Amino acid sequence: MTVRAEGAGLTGQWVDARPFRAQLHYLMASGSLTVDDVAAVAGISARVAERLLHGRDGRPLRRISPDTARRLIQISHQHVRALRRIMVPAGPARLQLRRLHRAGWENLALAQQICVAAPELIELAAGAETCSLLLAVRLTAAARAEDGAHFRRPVGSPTEHAA
Repeated sequence: MTVRAEGAGLTGQWVDARPFRAQLHYLMASGSLTVDDVAAVAGISARVAERLLHGRDGRPLRRISPDTARRLIQISHQHVRALRRIMVPAGPARLQLRRLHRAGWENLALAQQICVAAPELIELAAGAETCSLLLAVRLTAAARAEDGAHFRRPVGSPTEHAA
């Protein structure tokens, strides 16, 4: 099935996944991002992004929704590269950090897991007014993954012992 464009967006039923899988790969490579990071930036489910990238049951995903396609295609490599430089209000990122702390994550382990410097997390927790968009995206992706239980839990976390 082909992608139809009408006005500024995509319309129609389902669209061919191949060009959007390529877009996902490109965005990940452009910004040194994980599939979860790109999903958070695009505002799509991490599960959908993972399936687009790796397929389902050993078979590549053939079609995706027009909404998922639209969200992926609207992200440029310039946007992804600018994630480190764009500063945003820290409140939403701080909420995600608190969620992760409540789930048993400590700053050092979390910093290693999401590939940020521990002082960034410490400053955020201490009340910094702004943070990089990349930090906000990675904390959002980590919190979403924690909720979905496919995030590696820290050694010794309460939820690890319950498993």
